[in-house]
Amino acid sequence: MDKTPLENLLSGAKIVISSDTPKMDPQEAELAQVLITLTQKYGKFDEKGEGVWAGYDPPSKNTVKNIGVKCANCTLYEGGTSCKIITLPVMPEGKCRFAVIPNGIVKKGK
Repeated sequence: MDKTPLENLLSGAKIVISSDTPKMDPQEAELAQVLITLTQKYGKFDEKGEGVWAGYDPPSKNTVKNIGVKCANCTLYEGGTSCKIITLPVMPEGKCRFAVIPNGIVKKGK
């Protein structure tokens, strides 16, 4: 049987979970790897261009940053204003719809 385009893209992709980061579910780790693999092939998500929209909210519009949903807690955040998958500058207290946050960081109901 032929592979799907996604299976072809991911063939040989290796999921790495660092021992120095908080525990991530295997599905979350795979999601992060898929997003990185896609951006390596097609380029980072660009809010102003064509393609997949990342849905980035700056800190002033991030209504869930107080419970831990923010770039600073995301596996894809590189520090400063840099993200592994989004072209535009991001802020530590901002967020996008692709947030990949390790277990135990997001505190519900606060």
